[in-house]
Amino acid sequence: MREKYHKDYNLLTRRLLEVGYTVDDHPDHVKVDVPWGSKKSLDNYDGGFIFERWWIFEQTFKTPCGLQCKGLQCHSNMGYMGIEWTFENDMATIHCPYEKKECKLKHEYLQELKALCFECEVHMVDEEYQYEGSVENILKLHDDEIRRKEVSFSLQRNGRVCQEHMHFDRETQEWQMNYDPYFCGRNRCMGMCPVLGHELDKKRGNVFYDVKIEYLRTDLDGTLFEGQIDTQIIKGKKLFDHPVSMDICKLCAKLCQDRIKEKISLQYHTQLFFSEYHGKKFSFEIQNVRAEKRESRDLMQDLADIQSGIQIVHESDMIKRQKEGKRERREKLHEVSVRKLEKKLLKTGYDNLEKFSVDRRHADKWLGPKRIAELEALRKDKEKEKKEQPVQLSLFDRKEETDVLKMDA
Repeated sequence: MREKYHKDYNLLTRRLLEVGYTVDDHPDHVKVDVPWGSKKSLDNYDGGFIFERWWIFEQTFKTPCGLQCKGLQCHSNMGYMGIEWTFENDMATIHCPYEKKECKLKHEYLQELKALCFECEVHMVDEEYQYEGSVENILKLHDDEIRRKEVSFSLQRNGRVCQEHMHFDRETQEWQMNYDPYFCGRNRCMGMCPVLGHELDKKRGNVFYDVKIEYLRTDLDGTLFEGQIDTQIIKGKKLFDHPVSMDICKLCAKLCQDRIKEKISLQYHTQLFFSEYHGKKFSFEIQNVRAEKRESRDLMQDLADIQSGIQIVHESDMIKRQKEGKRERREKLHEVSVRKLEKKLLKTGYDNLEKFSVDRRHADKWLGPKRIAELEALRKDKEKEKKEQPVQLSLFDRKEETDVLKMDA
């Protein structure tokens, strides 16, 4: 049984067991990490002993190319290709300070996957750490070089750069900037814009656009109109959920039409899927992209479209109807809840409700003292009427009463 678990032990545990250490007797710089309240055992998630982090972070490691580094610079707890790349297996990794993708010195598995192309394994060594020429020293020099290139990149563009649109390309080792005003609008940028070189317009608006949709009427299947294709135009759709500077809106109207198309494609992805693979026609077209403070409407154009058989819908009207429908449903539900509560008060009475119950709180909030008093008066009147109501005697009851008296006699 021990040999079965022994195969799953990490390298550190196997070495300590070979020299005679046990789960209760081990060096101070290692520990057995088990959940609180669990029995201390080497058959755990970590594969036995693990290093104390305060100790391992101060140890010296070396890369295959001979660079030293501290344990604090290393990465542990990665699993890949059946190997646990950890301190305990002497297979921790580090990001290559030279950022060389094609390095034949590192482990072959780290040369195969693109996501790990800059990773390199390191091994613990019994050497005195020297900062000069170490990974930390090279990273500091590399970071300084990146900062210098950033300043140079900004100067070449006369300061017309923005940190939100810049990134450092690790492959080319150069700064790049891809200006996208959509991110400015999404992040609610205001004030001085370094890319445009002036203060953004304080007047705010949005990017409006229309969507023309052609779709197959599946609800007419089995009728004389089966196969009919209808056309609908949804007007006044917004790119942003909030007001944006008009300067950014104008730029987005010119440069961000691909984003509008992507947004609509995601909205109608189901219909587009069935159109492509199941023959249920559905297509859309983006029209009339414009930057405005508020939505404008062309009544004559709407009438012309309606006359040509196109259904016209305005986004703002749809949202308004949805809000009104939601409000009406809430009011109806509230009315039903109030009637239900009043019925309960007529039956049990307000004073019989528990002091901090939900019904009592709702009665105080929804009905108020005046209505509660009216319901209490109605309840008492009904109880009084019930008590004063005459009781009809039955001949059978009278006969049974006579029989009982005879038996007693």
